[in-house]
Amino acid sequence: MILRLVFFLTVSSACFAQTDKTSPPVQSSDDFAAVVAEAKQGNVDAQLKLADGYLRGKGVEESDAEGFRWFLTAAEQGNADGQFNVASLYAIGKGVDRDDAEAAKWFLKSAENGNALAQYNMGVRFAHGRGVTRDYQQAASWFRKSADQGLALGEDGLATGYANGLGVPKDDTEALKLYTKAAQQGLAVAQLQVGLFLYSGRATAGDFGEARRWFEKAAAQKNAEAENNLGVMYEKGQGVTVDLSKAAEYYDLAVQHGSTNALVRLGALYKAGTGVPRDQQKFLQLYEMAGQKGVFEAQRYLAQAYLAGNGVEKNEARGAGWMQLAAAHGDAESECNLAIMYFAGKGLPQSYEKALTWFENSAEQNYAKAQFNLGSMYANAQGTPKDLRKAYTWLLLAQRAGFQDDQGALQLLTYQMTKDQIAEAEQDADVWASAHPRPAAVK
Repeated sequence: MILRLVFFLTVSSACFAQTDKTSPPVQSSDDFAAVVAEAKQGNVDAQLKLADGYLRGKGVEESDAEGFRWFLTAAEQGNADGQFNVASLYAIGKGVDRDDAEAAKWFLKSAENGNALAQYNMGVRFAHGRGVTRDYQQAASWFRKSADQGLALGEDGLATGYANGLGVPKDDTEALKLYTKAAQQGLAVAQLQVGLFLYSGRATAGDFGEARRWFEKAAAQKNAEAENNLGVMYEKGQGVTVDLSKAAEYYDLAVQHGSTNALVRLGALYKAGTGVPRDQQKFLQLYEMAGQKGVFEAQRYLAQAYLAGNGVEKNEARGAGWMQLAAAHGDAESECNLAIMYFAGKGLPQSYEKALTWFENSAEQNYAKAQFNLGSMYANAQGTPKDLRKAYTWLLLAQRAGFQDDQGALQLLTYQMTKDQIAEAEQDADVWASAHPRPAAVK
């Protein structure tokens, strides 16, 4: 289960402001001619209406370039809506080449003219360094300006800053307050966050019932992570009676709406046949999807399954491919297993050099099996020049971590080294161990 706060600021897709909510749309050639005439005479409302018409193909043949041109005309007269829309078009490359710097320039002009959506977008741009230099304090400042105007997106952005200490002091109470304000306006991502705070008891007393209520609000808007979290609650009986069928329903909805977490959860139910009929093929299909989307748990499982032929036809090449993806997450065990595959040429072209690199990555995380194998490679000059001092250091670290040296490799090295060399290697091991956390359990 992954129930967590979103640590990245929400980015909204560019949207076009309603430029003249009281004026009727252009419906005839006479209407169009009148709007064009007024626009050419400098009437900003007409310019905005004409731009919108070109972009939407309403009353005139659709033309993104003409839409951009008329929004720019209004923007250059200092109109905040025109500036916002020019920025939006630059941001997505519609009617003009995409240009983040130009987008940021026009969002800033609109924001300074008081446009709340532009202020929010400046917050996003400073948070992500998009068209401007990343600056969390500036991001928080713009989110605050937007939030002060009651924009839910601005409240959500500022809340995320408080939740993670980005540009403002970390303050869970203030974060929850702002998330709640945005959630009450119906913003699904904020409703999800309020649910997460209540679920975990962060900044408030834990309350599964209230958490579920907020998750349900977000789920009603097809928020995938809210649906996934409801699935978790029904699976575990948190604030509700355990209902695995209901859990599967929510996981399925979450999968449909893009949750990678739900792929693994739903897959596990199909594997066990709980809440849904047991279906090994469906389970593997979901795990393959999760693995392709970068879910480590699925990648590691698939690597081991294909290598052993566990529930699938044995295929060392496919197993190796999944192991490479799992190792890329920095998992010490997967890194060690990948090194072994390179060492033996199992599913991959044999390479002592690549084996050495992956053993080093794993060994640096205090993984004893990798430390032993790395020491052996230094002792046998495999993928590296022979280095007895390094060999002894790594073999000693592996032994101290509890690795069973059935080959007596460390003892054999003592016959090839002087007492001074052994003392130097032991000192190296002491220095390394003092700078690293306790070794991982031997596997």
